[in-house]
Amino acid sequence: MVKWFLLAMAALLFAEVAVFLAVAAVIGGVQTLFLLIATSLLGLVVLQYPGRARIYRVHDAVTKDGISGLQAGGDAFLTVAAGFLLLLPGFMTDVLGLALLLPPVRGYIGGRFRRHMRTHPSRPPGVVDLERDQWDRLPERKIDDRRRPDSGR
Repeated sequence: MVKWFLLAMAALLFAEVAVFLAVAAVIGGVQTLFLLIATSLLGLVVLQYPGRARIYRVHDAVTKDGISGLQAGGDAFLTVAAGFLLLLPGFMTDVLGLALLLPPVRGYIGGRFRRHMRTHPSRPPGVVDLERDQWDRLPERKIDDRRRPDSGR
């Protein structure tokens, strides 16, 4: 999984550089840098003002309910994600971030996420579901206090 994530990040980096060079060829290098700085500042504004309360809402929901808590704070999570995408330098991430600021896009993605969570409920952290043939019941062992390193003997 990590290999695919790193590969996707490398592909995104190369794509962002290619798009940056294409935009710079059309509108000029200084204007391109100005545009990147402007979208990063917009991301900062999204995260700073209305985003701070949303960040706390997302944090509370995820802390309380795990990943399924994003259902309650889904709109807030997507707004925070939009701010982070805008903050990252690059036009492709900026387009995704700007799209996430649109209420219809957030509503569509939030609806898809809620449907997915209804059909695939999340498990509590630390729970591993095993099939009956993948585990055996073993008798419990009694721990002798004299052998424990923290018993002080």
